[in-house]
Amino acid sequence: MRAQNPRSTSAPNPRSTSAPRFTRVLLADLPVKVICLAAAVILLLFHRVTTLTERFFSVPLDVSTPAGLAVASAFPKTVRITLRGAGDAIFPILEQDVDASVSLDSHRTPGVYRAEVKVDRKGSAQGVEPLEIRVEPQSITFTLEPLTEKRAVVSPDLKGTPAYGYELVQTGITPQNAIIRGARSRVQSVTSLSTEEIDLTGRTVSFAVRVKILVPDTLIKVAGDAAVDFHATIQESIVQHAFDGVVIAPFDLSPHLAVKTVPTPGSMKMQGTQLAMDAVRPDQLHLLVDLGGVRRAGTFTLQTRPDGVPGVMVLDWSPKDVTVVIVASGK
Repeated sequence: MRAQNPRSTSAPNPRSTSAPRFTRVLLADLPVKVICLAAAVILLLFHRVTTLTERFFSVPLDVSTPAGLAVASAFPKTVRITLRGAGDAIFPILEQDVDASVSLDSHRTPGVYRAEVKVDRKGSAQGVEPLEIRVEPQSITFTLEPLTEKRAVVSPDLKGTPAYGYELVQTGITPQNAIIRGARSRVQSVTSLSTEEIDLTGRTVSFAVRVKILVPDTLIKVAGDAAVDFHATIQESIVQHAFDGVVIAPFDLSPHLAVKTVPTPGSMKMQGTQLAMDAVRPDQLHLLVDLGGVRRAGTFTLQTRPDGVPGVMVLDWSPKDVTVVIVASGK
């Protein structure tokens, strides 16, 4: 009798049962899981945003223009730069590590144009990541006009006065003219130029100095050297002064004779430096009458001559002659 084989039964494969279970678990509450994942990504991005630092500074704006044209409209000389990044990465960045520029070289005819401000990294700003750079303003409107030159007279800007007793006698500038260059409308509006301030306060001697030429419009430049040589001649002030009540003083009269009446005082006009004239006292001044030639009593008309002060010139005096009565002295 053939033995019958019992029905064999195979054990379940664990892999075949785990895959559907994993799929069911993965797909279970899928909307909730998607929302949670999105929230996690948003939180991560928010964290990165909130941990970034901003820094602000201003840099010069470099504007290039085509040959034969110049900017005629006012524009900002600096722009505001905003750096955004990790604090320890952006704070070492210096202002000179960021360049801001505008190029108008593509425009060949006069007109009004709007151009974007371009920002370039250099130095310590290179290789910094993450780094966001913003510039304000982002674009600027410019008016281009033909480039024009003009010759303008340069005048010194003098301040103050020399020390007391001194005066400014003469000034000079070399060269007396300067050539200015810029947009036609800007250049045509300039009639003259001045130097930077030159202080004369308290000066007692002549001097020379080199001074800058100041241009009234920032869009105009001086062609060549923007400076002139200034020289000033300073001397003691020469003044004139009239003194009244000058005593008329007879002298060299014989002891046997005497002047009966003293002549009325006269006046004297003198010239000298301010300091020397200030030092003159009226009691130092006399009009002298020489009586050395009088040998007898009588009435005589004699000339006067001034007895001045050293360092001071006598220009005129009065009276030029006086009448004196001479009597015997009884000696």
